[in-house]
Amino acid sequence: MVDHGADAAGPGDSPLQQTAAASVLLGQGYQGAVYRVETDDGPVIVKKVIGRGLLRSLRRAMLRREHAVYQRLAGVNGVPGCRGLLGGEELVLDYVPGPSLREADRPLADRGRFFDELLAIIQAVHAAGVAHGDLKRKDNILVGPGGHPVLIDFGTAVAMPPGAGAWRRWLFRQVARIDLNAWVKLKYQRQDMPMDPGDLQYYRPSWLERTARLVRRTWRKLTLRSHRRDRRR
Repeated sequence: MVDHGADAAGPGDSPLQQTAAASVLLGQGYQGAVYRVETDDGPVIVKKVIGRGLLRSLRRAMLRREHAVYQRLAGVNGVPGCRGLLGGEELVLDYVPGPSLREADRPLADRGRFFDELLAIIQAVHAAGVAHGDLKRKDNILVGPGGHPVLIDFGTAVAMPPGAGAWRRWLFRQVARIDLNAWVKLKYQRQDMPMDPGDLQYYRPSWLERTARLVRRTWRKLTLRSHRRDRRR
């Protein structure tokens, strides 16, 4: 589906306004609300800004940023098509049926193929100058039709436009590494099998991840000690 660009349609063309009775709220997050909307052309996903004041302004800016990311990823297999940003407040995306990797109620039919395809998608996204940054969350990976993976929710993605400065290039490399580390962890999570030697090249924890892990471990130790002291009293 071709992305018609930001503000390509006026507020009156909003799928939510045209077919409110056929809209289903899927959830709310840091960017706003997410709906599945039935239209004459089939179902779509609409991410809509909510809130007031400064928070609303921030969410508008974040949605515009995500829209720009989807424009960079146009045509990348395994990423939903973007239909545009309406009124600066509604990001309209192609609907992809299927549960998230977290919600899948049965083992993957072909786990090896799924993760091979997922790696190819991640690498294609990186080649387009985008690093997702939140692939540890299984909710951001769909098990689409035919059992093929689909990446969604690029709200925290880092883009590296042509001519990016040294800081942006460094940040992009760090986040891209986090994506690949997440792929390895998800592939072998709760699997009773040794890691394929070929996958070792993709697992290199960044200093950001090492720092976050240290903070989590320290916090758990402190809270556990506090809990033990409370039980002794």
